[in-house]
Amino acid sequence: MKKYIAILLAAGTAALKAASTGVVAAAGNTAVAATASTNAVARSTAVATTAQPTFFQQYGTLIIWVVVIGALFAFMWSKGYLVKIRNFVEETVEELKKCTWPSVDELKGSTVVVMLTIAILGAYTVGVDWILSAIMRLITQA
Repeated sequence: MKKYIAILLAAGTAALKAASTGVVAAAGNTAVAATASTNAVARSTAVATTAQPTFFQQYGTLIIWVVVIGALFAFMWSKGYLVKIRNFVEETVEELKKCTWPSVDELKGSTVVVMLTIAILGAYTVGVDWILSAIMRLITQA
């Protein structure tokens, strides 16, 4: 399974690189066309219309990723992995229904306890740090 996913992702990445080089080449042609168009106004309109990117240059990356994700989905469906995921989610929901959840008052009380504990531990850490810093200053000054 992991091998097939790696192959699909590698194919998508390779296709992305190929599509991006086409976009870079189109951008380079546009830059050349832009410098040439400064010489003549009539020529600039002709170059601007011919320098438009093709359909694949605009949407190639999106199409490639849709195909890769679709192939991955089809593979997972054919091997029964989607059924396993669905069963896992259904079992998780059933287990969560069995849980007892705290009331709002219990939740507020627990939140206050956690906040006070954090404040006390923070103050303790600051105090120990201050004392050890003072001891180190006394040792290094002597």
